[in-house]
Amino acid sequence: MKKVIFTQEWIALHPYEKADETDLYYTELANEIYHALDEACYTHNFKNMDEAKQLALSIAGYFEDVISGTGIWKTFTEECKQRYGTYIPFYEKESEFIKSTLNEDDPAYDPEEINIADVKFLLWHHYQQSSFVQEAVPFLFGTLELAAKLAYNILDREYETAPENERLLTYLSEMPEIEGNAETTEEEIEKNKAMDEIHRRDTLAWFHYGCYFNVGNQKRLQFTLQQMANSPQGLTEPLAYSVQMEMTIVGGNNLLALTSYEWLCKICRNMPTHKLWEDEEFRKKATEQYEKVDHEKAIHDYNLLKAKGYEDKFIFLEDVKTLKEFLKEIEFELPKDIRFPQKYEKGIILSGSPYTGINISFGLAHCIASPENPYYVQERAETDSFGIISGNGLPFPYEIVCKLIENNLIPDANIFTSQYVKEEGLKITQENLQFLADYYLMGRKDKDLPPKELW
Repeated sequence: MKKVIFTQEWIALHPYEKADETDLYYTELANEIYHALDEACYTHNFKNMDEAKQLALSIAGYFEDVISGTGIWKTFTEECKQRYGTYIPFYEKESEFIKSTLNEDDPAYDPEEINIADVKFLLWHHYQQSSFVQEAVPFLFGTLELAAKLAYNILDREYETAPENERLLTYLSEMPEIEGNAETTEEEIEKNKAMDEIHRRDTLAWFHYGCYFNVGNQKRLQFTLQQMANSPQGLTEPLAYSVQMEMTIVGGNNLLALTSYEWLCKICRNMPTHKLWEDEEFRKKATEQYEKVDHEKAIHDYNLLKAKGYEDKFIFLEDVKTLKEFLKEIEFELPKDIRFPQKYEKGIILSGSPYTGINISFGLAHCIASPENPYYVQERAETDSFGIISGNGLPFPYEIVCKLIENNLIPDANIFTSQYVKEEGLKITQENLQFLADYYLMGRKDKDLPPKELW
């Protein structure tokens, strides 16, 4: 077996620099996984070898996490279970939707063990992160099923003998300082505080940019910095550092839109290091938004709808003329510089939210299956409505998308357009619609929806 993944690439996923025998073991395992993925032709889905290698490394990282008891993946699946009712989107109950010789013998999901559903999800997720396209490689794509089977068989074979990474567990779970006692001097107390701060900063940076769980964050940082470097203002070293720190502290990712700080709070909640993440001063810093958003205007405009009894409704209007008439009815004053499309199909959607005010959307009325919508066309909705979930063109704010899902107004949204898997694809897409919206739009219903009292 030709070695394509080297030890230093495996070490890059860890908060230390020197490899030991455990790291050599997992490097070899990552290589074996890579070749299994290549045998299944799944590596061909990626633009370059580095992205395919990153996938193999992440599957090995997931395995190391489960074996070592660091609890990263387990925290993720617990959060999924709480939000969506399943430990892993798409795959925990896949056989209920998709009948396949490759999944018919899959054992029931066990949150304490390795699962083929986890491997399938990682394959899907990595494709998303590598391509940055607003579409999904089908969850039942043949090469994905085969690749998952081959990779899982390797992990299953090694499960009983794989070494725990005690260094990683110690780093994540144990405090770096000695506990204060009667003999501890003021100087030692201050030294311990300084050590806490360094460890907290280093752990956060490693988890956000290095951990297998956060694939894509490093790419996001590089993309952002490159854009700034190409701007007329340019990019200075202090500015680059500031951007990196901001993204580290408040930046989320597609997996449930939690920040790295929030993830570490949950992962370490039963570890001695929980003190690092419960520190009140740091908590305020980590949860404070860098940019304060004023919702006063949005609330005012939404209340115009509310006063006329339209607060929970989607309003369907024929054209710009009827739109203007409706806005006049609710006493909404259009901005003088507003420009509506010159060409558009009949059917304009108007909705409201206390966070974004009055929302007007052109060109998607045919996707909304409301009895009050005369412009709904099922055949077209089957093709177009998933764009609402994926955020293609950002047609609706997150809270409006959630409202559409809750009211079952986009029942045709389907990640699959191929006629061969259309029926099965619709079932599994609809079952996971909220997760998909959260994933693509990076939203959270517990954080990104206006408080109930504002609606």
